Amino acid sequence: MASTKALILTSSFLPTIGGGQYQLKWFLDNLDPRLNQRNDVQVHFVYPNQDSKCYSRFDNIHAHDLQLSDFRKPTIARMLVRFGNLLRKIRPDVIHCLGVLPEGLWVLLASMVFRVRAKLIVTSHGQDVVWLPEVPYGLRQSRRSRILAKLVTARIDAHVLVSHAMIEHAIAAGTPPGRTLVIPNGIPVGEDCDFESDAMFHSSESGGYNAESRYAGGLDFLSLSSGRDIKNVKGLIEAFALARGELGGSRLLLACEGPLAQPIVQLAVDKGLSEQVIFTGKVLGADKHQRFLASDVYCLPSHFEAFGLVALEAMKFGTPVLATNKGGLPDFVEDGVNGLLAAPTDIEGMASAMVRLYNDSGLRRRLAEGGLQTVKRFSISRIVDEYVELYRRVGGQ
Repeated sequence: MASTKALILTSSFLPTIGGGQYQLKWFLDNLDPRLNQRNDVQVHFVYPNQDSKCYSRFDNIHAHDLQLSDFRKPTIARMLVRFGNLLRKIRPDVIHCLGVLPEGLWVLLASMVFRVRAKLIVTSHGQDVVWLPEVPYGLRQSRRSRILAKLVTARIDAHVLVSHAMIEHAIAAGTPPGRTLVIPNGIPVGEDCDFESDAMFHSSESGGYNAESRYAGGLDFLSLSSGRDIKNVKGLIEAFALARGELGGSRLLLACEGPLAQPIVQLAVDKGLSEQVIFTGKVLGADKHQRFLASDVYCLPSHFEAFGLVALEAMKFGTPVLATNKGGLPDFVEDGVNGLLAAPTDIEGMASAMVRLYNDSGLRRRLAEGGLQTVKRFSISRIVDEYVELYRRVGGQ
């Protein structure tokens, strides 16, 4: 059986923090040992620059530095020459891009100039194909970006979407309907490799949820979302303000920081919530795990999530989830089973859900238990296996 050569390309990787970067690191870390057990797939990983080098060391995956220091035209031109020469040297059967723009466009240009033919797989995690002008959100907001996106999507052999809600956006961006498929995001479960983990947190996957408040004064509602408009943190504060008379001494813990957080901090002050809304600053690694374990409810109030990886992480640590019913979240958050759902613009609905969770420890326990069962279906190992089979199938066409 001939070996399939797959090349994975990303323009953004750790130490840049985000769900897509975490997902890719977990994917690569769990793909790497599998390649030692099979000789039908060879994988190359192209990371953006020197900053990512320490996160790109593997035993069986061949890593290459794109040397991308910025996105100015001269830098991009030099990078494309390096990338084209790399393609000509490796001659991959499959190129797997983490985005239509810019990665897919880079592949299209380099392949044409350097005459390298390979099948193209693109995984979209949201803003490369989703366009929500009312928020605003998405890379396709300009006419030029929409034209460039269609140049790429018309040539995609397999367009992987992380949720069913993404399908209509991919088709609107120009992907032929027959070339879309859904492979969800995943997280480390059980024996999966987890670069963030510390031994002290391994036992949390088996539960250990305390239905009584983990904060003596009431409940701790946690949100690690950034201050971008798409994350709707202002809506969460509005809901908390509406419900505060029925939440005892509960607190709202927010991780947003920097310039984007300033209007959110001001809103908390304007609502008289200076003492109830706590700004934690950025929460990473073991500190994030501790926050999940110490919080009573995780809140994801976004106007749109392509998937909503952080909600799945919260479930892993036995934290009930309050999320919105838009985007990919309903793919795995089932209202009343492993979380509560509300529309992002329904402030009263979110406030009512908070009050329900505050008053009903039995509900919190049931949702936590449901979440722990849900997580088992989204092991990153299962996701890795799906992609390896996709590489083999598309590469062999």
